[in-house]
Amino acid sequence: MSSKKPTLKVLVLSHISELVGGAEKSLLDVFDIWADEYSIKPEFILRIPVGTLGNALKKRGWKYYELDYTFWSEANPPKTKTAITKAHEKNTRAVLEIEKIIKKTKPDLVITNSVVCPWAAIAAYKQKVPHIWFVREYGDLDHGRIYEIGQKKTLEDVGNLSELVIANSKELKKHLEKYIDKKKLTVAYNSFDLDKLNKLSKAKVKNPFSGKSSLKLVATGSLTPSKGQLDIVKAVAELNGKGINTELCLVGSNGPREYEDEIHKVIKENDLKKKVHLVGHQKNPLAFVAKADVGIMASRMEAFGRVTFEYMAIGKPVVGTNSGGTPEMVEENKNGYLHKSGDIKGLVSKLENYANDKTLIKKHGANSAKKAKAMMGSEYSAREVFKKVQAAAGKRKSNKPINYLKNMPDYERMANESRTTAFAKSAKRNLRAKAGRGYRLSRRIARKVIKERKYAKN
Repeated sequence: MSSKKPTLKVLVLSHISELVGGAEKSLLDVFDIWADEYSIKPEFILRIPVGTLGNALKKRGWKYYELDYTFWSEANPPKTKTAITKAHEKNTRAVLEIEKIIKKTKPDLVITNSVVCPWAAIAAYKQKVPHIWFVREYGDLDHGRIYEIGQKKTLEDVGNLSELVIANSKELKKHLEKYIDKKKLTVAYNSFDLDKLNKLSKAKVKNPFSGKSSLKLVATGSLTPSKGQLDIVKAVAELNGKGINTELCLVGSNGPREYEDEIHKVIKENDLKKKVHLVGHQKNPLAFVAKADVGIMASRMEAFGRVTFEYMAIGKPVVGTNSGGTPEMVEENKNGYLHKSGDIKGLVSKLENYANDKTLIKKHGANSAKKAKAMMGSEYSAREVFKKVQAAAGKRKSNKPINYLKNMPDYERMANESRTTAFAKSAKRNLRAKAGRGYRLSRRIARKVIKERKYAKN
């Protein structure tokens, strides 16, 4: 760790407190680099209850504050007036608490990680502190989240609340340009330690594949419809139906029961029990990826697929969907192939290339590793983007109107109540202090009088 004085004091909000998603892992990755090379020691705001992300911050010696808040986009948003009002009040309290933290710690910069909640951004806006937003997802297009005030107004607020908006792919930046001033936008690819990834891939695990000559496929990620595992299983069924010996390893935690049932139904109907291997959540999925020939990214939309990059980093060719940021990483017939999301026959056709010519596996895999290395040294690396982060810290806060504030009608009332309470507490402390000083003074006077009387008697 560098011994230089911190160049920036940073307060960062994470939308969740578990180290399970790509957004949280990417957040840690970038701050590990920045804290080591630029001597930033950030402080964080985590949503209660605090989980594994809190443990990771403690190990690094980074302080965090625990607050209760919800989101401005949900897959299943509250519908009743009571539930909506309760959420608004909770989030308003969170904003006011963050304002207190800002006043106390005086950060040079406030950062929000992911597009899910704006509470730190709004607090920074109210306190006129520069703000940066890491946007790591589309929100609605990839995860099916519903924006409370609609996509357009939400993304306008992301821009108006920020001095700099950092997208994790050029394609996501292009999407954001419809709503945010281009001058505020930049790209920073998720940061990875390539040596660490390769070391993890060499760990010993039981090989999930049984065939020696089979085409071995792998897909990592939670079993959810947006990740497309069902499409991959159907493709494996078609390939085996054509006489192409193909195996698949699915690495990831369980998702919706209905979706898992569909996957198991296809496995049973096509007699794939010995062909499809579900190994569940693994602490080190890369050790399983290393046993495969080809990595598959079947998500319908990924701003930047961490697993896609991880496949590439350890030298695996990738067959991915032609959407989101995947085409920035996967070049057709160079380090893999692209297919349309949901097009199972298209996926089968691309995979057949590797079954028919297995020399492509090694060739494309080598190109993947080269591409991954180049991406980490590009103009979109965390180190390059830090220069823009430093510049943003010196910018004056925007005064543009914020759409979402209309959904916080009680902000002024609650802010006034908070100020009144704070004033009352301060006044009480002052009175106690004054009373204490008066008491101590009277004691000194009394002792002095008693002393003088003693001398007078003598």
